[in-house]
Amino acid sequence: MSVRGRLQPTQRVAAALALAAAALAGCRSDGAAPNPCGDNAYPDDRDGTCFCEPGFAGDAVAGCTAHADLCAEAETRLSHRVCVHEMQTEQQWLDYSLGGGPEDGGVRRLGKFLVPAIPQARLPTVFSDANRYRLHFCLMSVAFEPLFPGITPADYARLILTRAEREFYAGATYELEQPAVAPYGFSVENAKHESEVLTVDEVYVVYRQLQDRFDLGELAFLPRGEAQVAAAATWVDPPFLVASGADEQITYEVYTPGVAYGRVRIAQGEDATAFGWQDIVVFDDVPLDLEGVMAAAITGSRQDILSHLNVLSAQRGTPNLFVDDAVEQLRHLDGQLVRLEALQTGYLVVPASAEEAQAFWAEHRPLAEIDPPDLAFAEHEAFADIPTDTADARTAARSRYGAKTVGLALLWRLLESRYRTAGLGVPFHDYAQFMTDNTWQVDLGDGPVEASYADTIAAWLADSAFRTDANLRKQKLEQLRTEIADHGVVDPELIALLKQRIADEFGSETVMVRVRSSSNTEDTPNFNGAGLYDSASACAADSGAPAGATASACDADKSPKPLEAALKQVWGSLWNFGAFEERDYYQIDHANVAMGATISLRYEDEQANGVAFTGNPRDRRDSRYVVNVQYGETDVVAVTPGVTAELDYLTVEDGEVTAIDRAGTSSLVPAGEIVMTDAQLQELGGVLAQLAESFPVDVVPEGAAAPLVDVEFKIGADGALHIKQARSFLGTTSATPSTCGEMP
Repeated sequence: MSVRGRLQPTQRVAAALALAAAALAGCRSDGAAPNPCGDNAYPDDRDGTCFCEPGFAGDAVAGCTAHADLCAEAETRLSHRVCVHEMQTEQQWLDYSLGGGPEDGGVRRLGKFLVPAIPQARLPTVFSDANRYRLHFCLMSVAFEPLFPGITPADYARLILTRAEREFYAGATYELEQPAVAPYGFSVENAKHESEVLTVDEVYVVYRQLQDRFDLGELAFLPRGEAQVAAAATWVDPPFLVASGADEQITYEVYTPGVAYGRVRIAQGEDATAFGWQDIVVFDDVPLDLEGVMAAAITGSRQDILSHLNVLSAQRGTPNLFVDDAVEQLRHLDGQLVRLEALQTGYLVVPASAEEAQAFWAEHRPLAEIDPPDLAFAEHEAFADIPTDTADARTAARSRYGAKTVGLALLWRLLESRYRTAGLGVPFHDYAQFMTDNTWQVDLGDGPVEASYADTIAAWLADSAFRTDANLRKQKLEQLRTEIADHGVVDPELIALLKQRIADEFGSETVMVRVRSSSNTEDTPNFNGAGLYDSASACAADSGAPAGATASACDADKSPKPLEAALKQVWGSLWNFGAFEERDYYQIDHANVAMGATISLRYEDEQANGVAFTGNPRDRRDSRYVVNVQYGETDVVAVTPGVTAELDYLTVEDGEVTAIDRAGTSSLVPAGEIVMTDAQLQELGGVLAQLAESFPVDVVPEGAAAPLVDVEFKIGADGALHIKQARSFLGTTSATPSTCGEMP
C-alpha cells in the first residue's frame, strides 16, 4: 500500500545525502500546485522530497530518466536469474527470496536489495536473487561486473557503509512469521560507528524507494544491532512502521555447525581488533566490513542468513553462531586456548592443549609449497639475461629473484621486442643482507637489546605470544616496518650498482622506474599473493641528491624518490600484517620467505592501462578472453562512485580475435566513445593467444583448473601496446575462499 499521503513532516535528510538533497524548498506540493520536481518524479507528501517514479532513476529535482531493465540484461548475459527492479507478485517473491531461518526466529523468507543513495548511482533499485547472490558484493562483482570492474570487498564496504562515500543503501527484505506490525520488513546496513547510525530521514529515503516498488504489502523497518535499536527507540512518530523486539526470546542459533580450536578473542564496540586463523572471535554485534580468516565466530546479535559473516563462514566451513550476550558469557575465556563445538542444539567450549590444537590446525589448513630462497646469489641480471629455457632454470631463477621477475624474463623469450618490458631483477641476497646488517633497540622479552632486523623476526617467530596473539603480531610488525622505513640503511655500494644498472637498461639515471615486489610467496601456482605486498616509484638520480632537494630529478612535478626509500618499502612489505596472516594460514614457514624486487620502466602519460585473462576467471566455462581497461593513468581497479572501466570479451580462434563483445563502457570517455579500438583489442588478443600457448606452468596443484595467463598491459603515449606483467592464474588461493562461489 502507498503511504505518500498519510505521513507527517519531520526533519529533512541532511543535504550531504544526494537523494535527500532533492528536498529543496521549492520541491513541495500542496496538492494543487504544479509538480515542483523534475520529469518522472513526484514530491513526497511527507516533506516535499522529490523521488523518481518506478522505472526511472537519476536526479529527482532535475528530472529522472527511464532506466533500462538492467536485471534482464544481466540475466541474458549470464544465463541465470539475477534480480528485478520491482517486486510485483507473490511468485516473484518466492523466486527471488531465500526460504529458511529458525522456526521461532520471526522470519519466513529473506531477500536482498540495493537502493541508490546518490543520483549518479550505477544501479537503480534492485531486488536480487538471494538464492544465487547471497551477498550484495557478489551481485555487484559478478552479475554487474561491467559496472563495477575489479571491485573488492573493501571497495564494496566503502560504497555502502558510510555517508562520505555511500553510493547505495544495502539491506535485506523479510517476510515475517507473525506480522503484528506489518507483513514484510526491511533492514539497512551501516558502519559500526555511533556517528554512522542511520537517522530516521535516511531510513525513510530507503523505505520510500523500496515501498514504491514493493507491491506485496507494507514494509516495516527492522533495526539490527544495539545501536540501530537504541536510535529507533528515540524516534517520535516515525514516518514508517518499526518492528522491534522480535529477537528478544531467541538466545542461541547456530549458522554453521562444526568444531574449531582457537584462542578466544573479544571484539567489542569500535575496538580495532586484529584476529587470525587461530582465533575464535566473539563479537558484540555482527561485523559488516569483515576481512580476514578466523577459526570461528560468535556474535552477540543474531545474524541474517545472508550476512557476510554467515555466507563466508558457511563457504569456509568454520563454526559460526549467535549467543545472547556473547561477550559477557565468554569474557572469562578471553585469551584462552579452547575447543569449540557448535551443534544445532547448543554449543560447548572446553579448554584445549596446544598439542591438540596444533594437530587439528595441521589437518584442516591448506599447505602451500614455495621455492626456497637462494641467498648466496648476488647478481643483478636484466630480464633478457635471466635463464628461463627449462623448468630447472626457471626454478633456479625463482629461488634467486622471485616469480614476478621471472615472469617478466619469460616475456623476453615469448614475445616480440615491441611488446616487452625492459628491466632487471634485485635478488633475495640484497634483502637478506639489509635485514642482517641493520639493527635497532627492541624488547624481545627480557628488556631492550640491540638486535638485527633478521634476528628480531627469528625471535618473534619463536615467541608463542607473537604467534598466537593477532593484536600483538599486528602491532610488532607495524613497528618493524616503520623502523625499516625511517631508520634502515641500504648499502651505498648496492645503490651505486643499481644506479649504473638502471642507466644501462633505460639509458639514463633520470628515468622514473617502478620498484615492485617479487617474493617467493606470490605469483606461485598454489599461493597467488596478489595485493599482499607493496610497490613504489623511484628515481636513481635522486639517490645522493643534495639535502633539501624538493623536486625529483626524474620529474620536477614530484618530490624526490630515492631508490633507498623504494627498496625499503618493498622489502618491509614482506612483513605486512595481511601478508603474514595469509602465509601463516597456508602453513608457509616465515623463516623461509624472502623479498626480491623487479625494476622496470614507470610508464608516463599512457593512453590506457588494464588487465586481461586468457579466459574468464569468474566462470571457467566461458572460454572468452576478459579485458578490463581504463582511460589514461586511472587505476583500472579503482572503485569510485560513478566511475567505471571498459569491459570487453574477446572470442579467439586459432590465435586471432573473431568477435568482440563490448560489455561495459568507461565513464571517463564521452558517451559513444571507447578506450580501446577494435584493432587494439585484436592486437592484444593475438598476444594473449600466444601467451596462452607458450607461457609455461611448471607445477599445477592437484584438482586445479586449467591455468590461465593473467596479464597487465599499457597503451603507451605513442599508442603502442606494452605487456608489463604476466603470470599463471589457477584460481583463488586467498585464505578466504571465493566469496562468490556457486551457492548450493
